[in-house]
Amino acid sequence: MRRMMVPIIGGLLAVIGVSTPIAAATAKPQATVHAHRVHVIVIDKMQYGPMPAGLHAGDSIEWVNRDIFEHSVTARDGRFDIDLKPGASMRTTAVAGTTAFFCKFHPGMTGTLVVK
Repeated sequence: MRRMMVPIIGGLLAVIGVSTPIAAATAKPQATVHAHRVHVIVIDKMQYGPMPAGLHAGDSIEWVNRDIFEHSVTARDGRFDIDLKPGASMRTTAVAGTTAFFCKFHPGMTGTLVVK
């Protein structure tokens, strides 16, 4: 009878939130999960808007062209090459690391993404 009571009492304690030595020994550490966000970078007046702080791998970057000219967002390492007509937008997914980019139509337009 006593042997049957131990699992029952342990189960009841777990239900009400009290941890038993067995439950504590088998608990797994919680991993920190980053909720993916959407960051917007606006292209206007022949320049890329400010680069977002806190970019994480897997986040989305929405590139929006509010200029009167067609622009591109072209990664120097070839990772992405986006052409944006005036008023157009497109999304890419951030990849960890530092990526330099430029506009292939206006090479003086440059920027750098830093992704954790």
